[in-house]
Amino acid sequence: MEENGERWPTFDEIDSLILRILAEDPRKPYSEIAEDLEAAGHDMSTEGVRYRVDNILEVTTVFFLLDPRETDWELVRLAVTATDAPGAGDDIFEFLQRLPLWHVSAGLGTYDVYAVGSLPDVEAVKRTLTRIREHDTVDTVEHIVVTDRNRDMSSYLSTDYIAIDEDIEE
Repeated sequence: MEENGERWPTFDEIDSLILRILAEDPRKPYSEIAEDLEAAGHDMSTEGVRYRVDNILEVTTVFFLLDPRETDWELVRLAVTATDAPGAGDDIFEFLQRLPLWHVSAGLGTYDVYAVGSLPDVEAVKRTLTRIREHDTVDTVEHIVVTDRNRDMSSYLSTDYIAIDEDIEE
């Protein structure tokens, strides 16, 4: 979202709470969200909640992630690395967008393109992986067929940041 030509500076604790509330119940009325915020120590009117939700919706992508235990479809996540050929990463990014994958993103990291798709069965997953591996500019493809997941919306865009040097409890 841009206001006066500037990007929305950051999500704050209120935005994070609103996102978590909507993730649990996307149809929750703004008046009830305002009550939940008040219980968390944030006094906000229904109109204020509506304004925040409108801003959040302008900068987010709404999607519904099926629980793999509740559907016959296979959820596959891919990490694709490009060859050293010039433009290979861009080529893979464009190629994957033409496949039955509903999320494709490019960036910087240990792989070049990340993708997620829902496919009807394991055979469709295998065919899709073969097609990707055979593409000229693909070097490697790592994948996982999701069989279970933990959904903890309290961690989504949390304002409670973990210091890098802190040990994570195991």
